[in-house]
Amino acid sequence: MAFGMIKWFQSRKEEEEKDRALVLEEIQSIKKLLRKQSVLIEEMRRQQDAATAGKNRSTNSAMELCDSVFYLHRAFRHPGFMSIQHAQVLNMVMKKAEAFAASLGIEMILDEGVSFDPRLHEAVENRSPGSDSLDVLELVQPGYLQNGRVLRPARVIVCAAGAPTTSEGIAPL
Repeated sequence: MAFGMIKWFQSRKEEEEKDRALVLEEIQSIKKLLRKQSVLIEEMRRQQDAATAGKNRSTNSAMELCDSVFYLHRAFRHPGFMSIQHAQVLNMVMKKAEAFAASLGIEMILDEGVSFDPRLHEAVENRSPGSDSLDVLELVQPGYLQNGRVLRPARVIVCAAGAPTTSEGIAPL
């Protein structure tokens, strides 16, 4: 009987060791899967970062191109600098730049004569200090929105609300 009990305890011990070995194998397998998952997640993050960087480069390039067209348009906006036909062509180029930006999901902030909105505008000069209500008098640099998020606020000159919004002899955009 003692021999049978010893044999029973040994078989029980062997079963427990086998169970432990199986559990350890499963734990090792789970560890390997978690490492693989971690590597895959990290690779996905790298790919997302690369895609975002590429998108940001495209967005920044589009903004730079639109800025260049804007500055060209502003440089020749005074009457007498060019013929009416040339002015029409330049206006058309500006509209094409806006359409190009829109095709990338970017909206240009170009409005003059509108109420100053600190979310959309950055005042670089205030011609009516102390005034509570301000309007955008002149656009110095365009701003940009993408999906309702301000990429860059428009830099503007502001004046008291209701004041003339364009300088004499300067055609609005």
